[in-house]
Amino acid sequence: MLDMTSQISRGITFIRLEGELTTNNFYKVAEEINYLLYKQGMIAYVFNLKKVKRVDKNILGSMQNKLTEIFLKCGSVVFCGISEKLKKSLGERKDQLFYVTEEKEVFQYINI
Repeated sequence: MLDMTSQISRGITFIRLEGELTTNNFYKVAEEINYLLYKQGMIAYVFNLKKVKRVDKNILGSMQNKLTEIFLKCGSVVFCGISEKLKKSLGERKDQLFYVTEEKEVFQYINI
């Protein structure tokens, strides 16, 4: 099961996930991203995964595809609270992809 909340603060979209992030429930996250990206025009996203207990290894391709969509719309993404293993799997992207420990650090990297 996956619970998701979203909040917009100072022009940045915060998406907080809790539970298990799997191939079967990633569609919820993808739908929210699509709505915010294409309907609302949001270009800065923070994904807080601190309360995610398990990430399905098969989901990485889907996550990278969504990140690419955001990057193509000139957006930035920040991940909060992810493991080093997941960080390595997602890779690096200068000036578009950031990793932080706490959400409050986001404002050091993204200015809207």
